Amino acid sequence: MSASAIAAPSVSTVALSLRLLKVKTAQKALKSDHSLEAVESSVGELWTSQAPPAPPSWAGFLGQIAPGIVGTLRTQSCSAVLFIKTEKPSKRLFAVCFGQGHHALDENAIERGFGLKVTLSQVARDHLRTIDSAALDSTVMQRRTQASRNADLIAFEIDTDRELVRLASGSPTTSDFARALTGRDALATRAQVAPGNIVAFCERALTIYEAKAYRRDYPFVDHVETVSNPKLCSELDALAFAELSTLVAGGASDLHLAIPDILAPEEVIDVGYFGTGFAKGRKPTFSELAIEDYVSELKRGDFSSVRNMGDLKTSHEICVMKDGQADRSHRRKVYSCFVHETKHKGETYVLFDGQWYLVDRGFHAEIEKSYQSLLAKPFVTRTTARNERDFIDELLVRPDILCLDQTRASPAGAARANLEPCDFLSTGRHLIHLKDGHASAPLSHLWNQALVSAQSFVSDAKFRADFRKSVRARERKYSRSGFEALVPDGRTKPVPSDFTIVFGVMRHAGAKTRVLD
Repeated sequence: MSASAIAAPSVSTVALSLRLLKVKTAQKALKSDHSLEAVESSVGELWTSQAPPAPPSWAGFLGQIAPGIVGTLRTQSCSAVLFIKTEKPSKRLFAVCFGQGHHALDENAIERGFGLKVTLSQVARDHLRTIDSAALDSTVMQRRTQASRNADLIAFEIDTDRELVRLASGSPTTSDFARALTGRDALATRAQVAPGNIVAFCERALTIYEAKAYRRDYPFVDHVETVSNPKLCSELDALAFAELSTLVAGGASDLHLAIPDILAPEEVIDVGYFGTGFAKGRKPTFSELAIEDYVSELKRGDFSSVRNMGDLKTSHEICVMKDGQADRSHRRKVYSCFVHETKHKGETYVLFDGQWYLVDRGFHAEIEKSYQSLLAKPFVTRTTARNERDFIDELLVRPDILCLDQTRASPAGAARANLEPCDFLSTGRHLIHLKDGHASAPLSHLWNQALVSAQSFVSDAKFRADFRKSVRARERKYSRSGFEALVPDGRTKPVPSDFTIVFGVMRHAGAKTRVLD
């Protein structure tokens, strides 16, 4: 038989998960308490572990009604990480993870955004399948939008002015690299790769990453860029730590916590806080991640023992709690859950998912210009009121506005919605919403309240009827007239351009500048 007649071994399609690392050795990439062991490998450097059989977390519950199952149910997991060194286009280290292997990697050793940029470089904007995004407000809103088939970016309705794209998946325009790609920090692929060709595959991924072809279809990705300068990151960390210190001291700050992942709806967990400075003994558990709970735990302990953000980053962890004990296999750094925006040397930076981002100055200026164009002359420029309640009382004497504070209206089919149409209605058809604006949480509530109320006012007949009824009652209470006629009844839709939404935000002047920030 001739050599040409011998069939070459077939190469099957394999699922791979690649992470580009910032460090140069496997030892620096792995957590200090990892359980992996090095094994002999003809390619790269392989580390594996096999967890012993253990009863599942729910076995104890079922054991109370079926004692016979105790000791019979077992779960088992295994992990592997294959470290690959590339020579071209540059010398870098990759971690190819299998099973639960990624849990053994130090978060700080991973190159952020690698998988996302490779995916967007290979997937044209009309070949997308999934996009994860996050709006970094006081309440971080994360969403996943999936298409049933390849779709254009515009179909995903991503607001690139305010949302950070975290993950993307789709079909590459050519299949010479992979058949399917999903990218965030890790790059998940389905490709035909023989074990002996894994080095070349990693080098190809690195070439795509460094070429930055994603800028063609997705230029907004670079509106925020990761900060890689260690000195600058330390300076920004110091600013964030000062904010945390302010909270512990009883002051106010916009620093807050959010799990930077989209959790499945059924993932209801209790968490606890661990590390230097927390009180000893049995830990209280919390049903959600909240800066208020974290700060209360720091106050209960010895926060002075946490000298700086460096101490916090290496020590403070959030663990899933089971039966009052920490499940050490399900934990993450508190630092990776901080969300904060700050100004530093004329630039705007955002901390999210354990990474500082620089907001492009031109992009920031464009958004600021757009915002300023929406502003009109304020209906009140200053007040001596100490809070929102006092300010409302101060405005009651004005004949051109009617107080609707604490009135309620509900759209059809949502009897318990109890939306507040506005705080005041003016004779000029201004829907005025007021809020003390010294923290981001009340402001976020203010924007959402105005948006939802305005949408209901335009689209829902019952909401308009309830609104009009509230106006009629307040006219009687405050001996006013002429306001009811401004609000269409349930049968008549309002003309949106006839009404103006006004936001009244109370803020103190800056201690140094004496102007509003």
